[in-house]
Amino acid sequence: MAAKHLHSHRPVKGAKPEWKAKAPGIVPPGSQAALREAMQLEGVSPAEFNDLLWIMAQESAGVVNVRNGKSTARGLFQLLHAQYSLNPNGEKSFGNAVEECQGGIHYIMGRYHTASAARIFWEKHHWY
Repeated sequence: MAAKHLHSHRPVKGAKPEWKAKAPGIVPPGSQAALREAMQLEGVSPAEFNDLLWIMAQESAGVVNVRNGKSTARGLFQLLHAQYSLNPNGEKSFGNAVEECQGGIHYIMGRYHTASAARIFWEKHHWY
């Protein structure tokens, strides 16, 4: 005879909804133009644009100076507080779309070396 459980079990959680990428087209034209300008200032090949734009779409939907309510992540590329110094003027760069893009480019190129590699990592882990 099986022993009777004296505790209740947690309810079984349903599967998480399948994640879907945000289309880069949601990024406003002004943020797209800022990305192009930042790429030119940083000497980044135009071939990197589509992957950088895709990452921006996932991270902020192209909303300048957006803040994550659950962390210190901020800006178009959602840099954490420890990376704010990657912006040309540190924390003061938030609110300036071009400078936020420059900070994101510095982070991505420093860590992944290409936007394509950063996107591949993002698609696998849903963060970068």
